Amino acid sequence: MKRAEFIQEAKLLIQLAIPIFLAQIALTSLGVVDTLMSSWVGTHDLAAIGLGSSILLPIFMVPTGILLALTPLIAKSYGKQDHLQIRLFLIQGLWVALPLGAIAALVLLNLKPLLLSLSLEPEVFRLTLDYLTYIAWGLPGIALFQALRFFWEGLGKTLPTMLISFFALLINIPLNAIFIYGLGPIEAQGAAGCGIASSLVMWSMFLVGLGYVLSGFETRQYLNKLLEKPNFSAIKSILTLGIPNTLALLFEVSLFSLIALFIAQLGSVVIAAHQIALSYSSLVFMVPLSLSMAVSVRIATVYGQNNKVRLLSVYKVSMAIALAVGLILMSFTYLLNQTIVGWFTSDAAVSQLALILLFYAIAYQVFDSIQSTSAGALRGLHNTKITMVVTFVSYWLIGLGMGYVLSLTDILVPAMGVEGFWLGIFIGIFFAAVILTFQLRQLMKRTVLEMAS
Repeated sequence: MKRAEFIQEAKLLIQLAIPIFLAQIALTSLGVVDTLMSSWVGTHDLAAIGLGSSILLPIFMVPTGILLALTPLIAKSYGKQDHLQIRLFLIQGLWVALPLGAIAALVLLNLKPLLLSLSLEPEVFRLTLDYLTYIAWGLPGIALFQALRFFWEGLGKTLPTMLISFFALLINIPLNAIFIYGLGPIEAQGAAGCGIASSLVMWSMFLVGLGYVLSGFETRQYLNKLLEKPNFSAIKSILTLGIPNTLALLFEVSLFSLIALFIAQLGSVVIAAHQIALSYSSLVFMVPLSLSMAVSVRIATVYGQNNKVRLLSVYKVSMAIALAVGLILMSFTYLLNQTIVGWFTSDAAVSQLALILLFYAIAYQVFDSIQSTSAGALRGLHNTKITMVVTFVSYWLIGLGMGYVLSLTDILVPAMGVEGFWLGIFIGIFFAAVILTFQLRQLMKRTVLEMAS
């Protein structure tokens, strides 16, 4: 590949990835703002937001993971310049989004028995239940927004996602203030008010997104008929690609949730140090995650163009950038590890353990970037089943299994405590990177041969 070609493709990927990254920052900041503003009311409100958010996350992952299938489906159609197919997937994506959002809302509205089983303090129980009840009404709105978002990202437009995400962050602050603290005739609701504000933000994102699609010259042509019957063939395509993607996301999220439960017995210092290392790792993972989403768009678009030379170029550039991103994050974390821990705590014992755990995070940055990018490329080639299987084996069987054995038993070595789980995470991510890279390479070879025939 010529240097000019490499630079051109790298620019395209970076131009797609940067707005996605900034959008992820804005969306993550929504949760930070909710936590911060609730904490000013009291400990019970802070606990309710923390517990409610933990329950909400896996439920929210289901519509997000399924609807993410729209991006490669639409990107491939865009590469083929098949405008009827683009329109079909957009409309059917909305048909999928609405019931998914409604089902997720119904789940949240029926969680009282679960909360009762947790033996919570009465005030925390009340606030958590109210928070989840109010936020449930926003889930259909955010699911519809996700369908629109993944549609325009499939067209290679990621800037609207960034702008709408920052708009959401901007309106979230005054809405939180009104409903958490009260204003005029509106009574203070505490953490429950945060649920009301979040629901309003979710519907606002959908309405602004709909306005963008209907007002854009290139996008409105695909949404000129809203009242179109469901097309079960298109819906099947979305679900076939989306369900394995959702399961892969849930395997990853549940890994860290289970580790948190296992280490709860190890004391507050361990829990705090683990949370610091995990919070930082989650923050920096937004960089390879954004690259992965950009790679998915580019791979699917070129795949649709049936251009084998360009497809190989995108593949090579994507993996090169993934390696560079991993090395940069690894170096940054290594050089600033003490400063990073200092952002979170001044406690000497917590800091000492957090620094140790952060070195495990440093060790897997390159592999995490490569496995994430490989998964994005596989999604772009319309294959999510490989990622689902590899994620399950890597995270649950290898990562969690090895972590448990190393951390809490003496089977292989004397029990390592929380370090054992982080070593397990490293082994799992390493395995995922190796297998996904190999599977992607094999699939690329088969795809190029099919294009040539």
